[in-house]
Amino acid sequence: MKVFINFTIFLIYCSVNTAIAEENWNIIAIVPDDHSQRAMGAYGDDQAVTPNFDKLASQGVRFSNAYAAAPVCSPSRAAFFSGKYPSQVGVNDFLMLNEKYADRGLDTSAVLWPEILKQNGYKTGLIGKWHLGEAEERHPTNRGFDYFVGYEQDSKAFDPILDKNGNVAEIKGHTSNIFVKHAKEFLSENKDNKFALTMTFREPQRPWYAVPQEDLDAVAHIDPIVPNMPGIDQEWLKKMTKNNYAAIHALDRAVGEVLDELDRLGLAENTIVIYVGDHGMLIGHHGYFGRGAVGAIAGDEVVGSENIANLFDEAIKIPMIIRWPGKIKQNIALEQPVSNTDIFPTILSMLNIETPDYVTPEGKDLTPLLKRDELSSSVPVFAQYNMENFGIAHLRMVRFEDWKLIKRFGLRANADLVDELYNVKNDPGELNNLINQNEHQIIREELESLLREWLLKIDDPVLH
Repeated sequence: MKVFINFTIFLIYCSVNTAIAEENWNIIAIVPDDHSQRAMGAYGDDQAVTPNFDKLASQGVRFSNAYAAAPVCSPSRAAFFSGKYPSQVGVNDFLMLNEKYADRGLDTSAVLWPEILKQNGYKTGLIGKWHLGEAEERHPTNRGFDYFVGYEQDSKAFDPILDKNGNVAEIKGHTSNIFVKHAKEFLSENKDNKFALTMTFREPQRPWYAVPQEDLDAVAHIDPIVPNMPGIDQEWLKKMTKNNYAAIHALDRAVGEVLDELDRLGLAENTIVIYVGDHGMLIGHHGYFGRGAVGAIAGDEVVGSENIANLFDEAIKIPMIIRWPGKIKQNIALEQPVSNTDIFPTILSMLNIETPDYVTPEGKDLTPLLKRDELSSSVPVFAQYNMENFGIAHLRMVRFEDWKLIKRFGLRANADLVDELYNVKNDPGELNNLINQNEHQIIREELESLLREWLLKIDDPVLH
């Protein structure tokens, strides 16, 4: 009887400790630069060579209607880290390398989720692109990261000049391989700690051909299917698109190496992996080339500067995949519209960390969706873009169920541009603007009302 009791106690002890271990989650959050949602096998692109992304998606949940809070780098990354909209944390357009932006960046008063994790005993690391301010008070090691290897605004693909915890030097090699090397070092050093590693890869930022030869070779067989728009040289567009696939392959290869390292170290089962884009990219779509700021394509060149602002899905829609071993079903696609502002509260919820009273993220906790406890699609998603660098434009967007409204405020970069209304279920390419059609004025008014409520809630500057 004593042996039986001792064995029972042992089983209880093991089950309790296993449960504790399972709740002691680590985080790897991966953010690429310019990765369009469309350009991934898991999202239906048979041409993209993305075996590691496809495997990751098969092991978790992918969101079919995930949106960035803004269609360019800095504002979107500010939203990702803060859970706030860009105008709330002082970042409108992307930060450029000039005196105008020397003292600008993410508000130092904004609370970032890595800061909260660090306060809760996590070892925090950032590897890759920061792009949220160059001033010392905005340096990643002063914004919640114990460890930083990367660059603040822009970098060469080969032999980049990188900052490693304040020490700046040139490092030989390609950024994809350099960042993986440092990620492996971080994981090895922290395998016995709770950790939160954010990897913000350079890829697939231009120039797309600036990748190792193995990535160019991996897509050499592709004859890309590209938008057939009048006035655009199709062979040039195919070349650009193939190069984009090469850069995406470099990203996929690098992410695969990091995931393999999790397996090798025995960390995969208690590490949540989140892959979330910063924004998309138009490559001939609607006749344009660029991100949130686009230029028209004529023949084999982009005409003028990228001075037209847009919030087409190609620019604002992002890939979002979450792998949470043992907690959520695998290979699930969710249609509910979500935002990268949702990452902040979702990470805290997954880690069972209470949101501090002094923090009010705008995003929503996605764990009920991930666990399939909540299947409602009735929550609107918003985005904004204040173009400052190549022109002046103030765009706001609301996506609600099957409908999407884009409104322009104040000065317009192009007087011919008007507000836009799309049924994105029936018209996923957003080719038919319904804004002035009488039969759709009721839904237009409903969306404008939702948008105005949101603008008031966040005290959006376009109202002043």
